[in-house]
Amino acid sequence: MPNLDPTLDGKLRCVEEMLAGFGKVLVAFSGGVDSTLLAALARQVLGRANVLAVTADSPSLARADLEEARRLAAALDLDHLVVATHELNDPAYQANGPGRCFLCKQELFETLAALAAPRGIPVILYGAIGDDQLADRPGQRAAKAAGARAPLQEAGLTKQEVRALARALGLSNWDRPQNACLASRIPHGFAVSRETLRRVEGAEAVLRAMGFRQVRVRAAEHHARIEVGADEVARLHDPALGAEVARRLEAFGFETVGVDRGGYRPGGADRGAADEVPLGALGAC
Repeated sequence: MPNLDPTLDGKLRCVEEMLAGFGKVLVAFSGGVDSTLLAALARQVLGRANVLAVTADSPSLARADLEEARRLAAALDLDHLVVATHELNDPAYQANGPGRCFLCKQELFETLAALAAPRGIPVILYGAIGDDQLADRPGQRAAKAAGARAPLQEAGLTKQEVRALARALGLSNWDRPQNACLASRIPHGFAVSRETLRRVEGAEAVLRAMGFRQVRVRAAEHHARIEVGADEVARLHDPALGAEVARRLEAFGFETVGVDRGGYRPGGADRGAADEVPLGALGAC
């Protein structure tokens, strides 16, 4: 690994020492940058036989993300399992209140614990990072209740530092845009259903196929609000491209389509529509 900044090198050594102390671990593996770095370091420190990477599969996971997790696990030579989780069967989860994320992660960690115990794995790890301490994270409350550990967070690694380490390790997804489950696209109070999740997944796949890199399609029933990277919004000013996007999204069941002129911002599903304009009117703004 190239020479690292002393502060970053110290944090890396802290993570490695924690991992060595665990002996054998199960890693919640989404295929995002954070969990990929954590799994890669665990594999490096503990060896393949002592690391089990597990990807939770449910309707809120895009098929492209599942395939990416499988590809990364193979590239890292991880012992990898894909297991079904059933949070969508919970009426409270479907109702999409403020505790939805807690219910999802509670289901996740219960599933992981059931896998770890018979295999003699004493520790479950997940990829929270230092930045996550700055916000209310219901999923982290579920992780804490389950006794799961977050070595990257415990070492104080920020998102920028995680990406730097992932790049130094040669991880192919070091610069992958931030992502979250498909249910996060649905504002609280609007029901989470398989139909809505599939509409969101299809719409986002369309935009990515058109070359947009950072993509969110927020879905409030049959209305979609598109968020792309701030540096990508200008592309949607093109009337022909805008018309094609609208046509393709309408094919997925979205009756109206808007665009957030400010571009993507984390946690935007519940944000008001002050920066939103109809897709067809964007070029006139």
